[in-house]
Parts: sequence; C-alpha cells; structure tokens
Amino acid sequence: MHLPPPAVPSRWTDVPPASLPVERVPVLILGAGVAGLRAALEACRMQRVLVLTKGPPSDSNTAHAQGGIAVAWSDDDTPLSHGADTIEVGQGLCDPRAVSILAGEAAGRFRELLDWGARFDKDGLHLALGREGGHSAARILHARGDATGAEVMRTLLERASHEPSIELRAGLYAVDLLVDGGRCVGAVVHDGVGLRTILAGAVVLATGGAGHLFRETTNPPGATGDGVACAYRAGAVVRDLEFMQFHPTTLYVAGASRSLISEATRGEG
Repeated sequence: MHLPPPAVPSRWTDVPPASLPVERVPVLILGAGVAGLRAALEACRMQRVLVLTKGPPSDSNTAHAQGGIAVAWSDDDTPLSHGADTIEVGQGLCDPRAVSILAGEAAGRFRELLDWGARFDKDGLHLALGREGGHSAARILHARGDATGAEVMRTLLERASHEPSIELRAGLYAVDLLVDGGRCVGAVVHDGVGLRTILAGAVVLATGGAGHLFRETTNPPGATGDGVACAYRAGAVVRDLEFMQFHPTTLYVAGASRSLISEATRGEG
C-alpha cells in the first residue's frame, strides 16, 4: 500500500516576508563552519557576501573536529589510492565522482590552508602523517594533536577577516527559505529579537549537521538540522538522511555534554 507523503508547510512562519524589515545582499551564506567560510572566501572575489551563524563560529562542528584531515601527501601515496580506499570503505555506496574530487583536490586545498597560515603538526622538518582505519597509507594530518578543526577555523576566520567584501554576523539563524519560480532568493531569519527578511542574488546553505536530534551527541548545541528542515519545507529534495554518523568513543560524565575521544586514539590502539 502506497500512502501519499504527508503535507509539509512551505514555511515555518506565517508572517508575510514583505511585512518584515528587509535587507538585500548579493550573496547570503547560512552557516560559518568550514563549508560556509570557504564558500565566502570564493564568492567574495566577485560579490559582497553576508555570512550568518547561529552561534559563535568557535562553536561549530568544524571547530570541534579532532580526527585530522586525509590527504595523499607523501611521495609513496597517490590520490588514486586515497580514492580507492574511500570507495572500498564506502561498500559501494559512495558517489565515484564525488570521491574523485575529494581525493584529487585534497592536496591542493590543504596547500591552500598552509599558504593561509595554518599550522599542522610536524615530525622533524616534515608534516607528521598518521594512519587511521580504512586507509592503506599514512595520510592523516593533525594540528596540535586533536585540535585540527579549531586550527582550520582559526585560519579561515583570520583570512575572512581581511576580506572587506565579507561580513560575518553571529546570533542569527534561518527560519525559512524564500523561493520564487523554483529559485531560492533569500531567507527569513531570526536575529534574537525578531524576524527579518534578507533577499539575495545567491543563497548558500551550509548550516551543518543535526546531532542534537538525538539525546546522546558530541555535537555542539547549534547542530539542530535547521538548514535541512528549511530546504525541505521550501521544496528541495533531501536524500541520504539515514547516513548519520554516531562517533563510537566519547567521555561520559553524567549531566555534562559528551566529549569526543578522537579517532586518532583508536588508530593508535
């Protein structure tokens, strides 16, 4: 028996967007983790960019990431090997084109971080490479041991702060996406006091994960899946929602938030 999908309201709020305070920007980016900030750094070459973040950028999932970055960096490693490992671990569920981009561009994007001032751990004069589960070679790079995400965020925030075309505002979150003729043209956002409408020539949705849908999570409080919900209500097709990672090692203290014990710990045995 096939039941019709439940009716989903196109918007969370019934307040007409035109009745709210209106702001217009060329590019609106929702989220200020690694995806949002890197998108802003690319877009600011051509347009003024407004980046909104629900909480402080230091409380994003990116900033909490500990396990390192996988890059085919050594002379005896290749992007092809990195890609093959990824496909194998993915048990046939990976998109081969996405894997090819990930593995093929990893070294270039990592070099970019280094050029922007990122500081990663070294073994003598060379970058220290670790080996973790699923990898056939040592290709994991860390910053200050388990502070890799924090170092990436520091680097991107510092870079963005020197770009006059990027404005970062904290304490705002998207409530609804605005769609006109099948195209996203802005968002209704809450600024801590009330609602406002932001119209944009382009909208980038980079709002992060949804760990706080569950009782037990190592995610920061802002990971509540707002972006996916906004996109779904606006008519976007969502996919692969079942692929939710549950990190297997955490420090449990009753009544406290869950602290992640990094994958590097398991990799070292």
